[in-house]
Amino acid sequence: MIYEALLKKITRKALGRNAVDAMYIKDGKITWNQFRKQRRRLNKLRREFAWRPKHLSILHQSCVAHAQAQHLPLALISQIQRSGGSLLSQLFDGHPEIHAHPHELKIGFPSKYLWPKIYLDEDPTRWLETLFEPSVLNHFRNGYKKQRNMEETFLFLFLPSVQKELFVKQLHAIESVTQRDILDAYMASYFGAWLNNQNNSGSKKLITAFTARLSMDKGNMKSFFEIYPDGRLISIIRDPKNWYPSAANHKPLIYGDIKKALLLWKQSAAAMLHNRERYGDRVC
Repeated sequence: MIYEALLKKITRKALGRNAVDAMYIKDGKITWNQFRKQRRRLNKLRREFAWRPKHLSILHQSCVAHAQAQHLPLALISQIQRSGGSLLSQLFDGHPEIHAHPHELKIGFPSKYLWPKIYLDEDPTRWLETLFEPSVLNHFRNGYKKQRNMEETFLFLFLPSVQKELFVKQLHAIESVTQRDILDAYMASYFGAWLNNQNNSGSKKLITAFTARLSMDKGNMKSFFEIYPDGRLISIIRDPKNWYPSAANHKPLIYGDIKKALLLWKQSAAAMLHNRERYGDRVC
């Protein structure tokens, strides 16, 4: 009788039946304290299952508490599109001493092809708004894939609110902020807010990232090496006979005209020679 009464009193769900089964004693007796203990357990579980906002807050706090400030050089991969930069960037994925940016680095402002101008007299929130990459929002909501036409997508857990708090927290600990400090805080906050990054642990020596065309502008490279004197530039040159069909097929409006396309290819190749001459062994 006690068994049937408790089943009816607690719940008709499997969780309640399992709880009562766990309390049921061979001789058919059950103590009031045992019943109250299991009842409290069930109530606590139900509250936990229903507290989604609280769990998000706890996750947020945990991510912020365990993140560490970082000061790492950036190895930038850059040249004209369809030259293999995206592939090379992917080949760095999983290296235990590298933070590999998962997508094209789009911190450029107002265009990804321009190195961002950061004004030190502005507020940290404004700095983050300048550098923030909106593509992470799409990857978070719809899954990550390297190219739009790919069918397979991957889970990409990224919390912008965590990135903002990590970014501001790292900068608040610095008395006199430099542009390098801002970029360091951005990169540290980016990888700190990417929750399911499978290569987030361990000691890192370098950040790798790919951005097309950034290296084709002398002003961009001047700003890059001023902020990252310990940085590296990697540029890839592809045989134009193979490059042009790929580029024209990828973006016919930009590369469809072969004369204009090859002019851009030549500008990219000339920029490689200039960057190598100007910045020496920091350029590969």
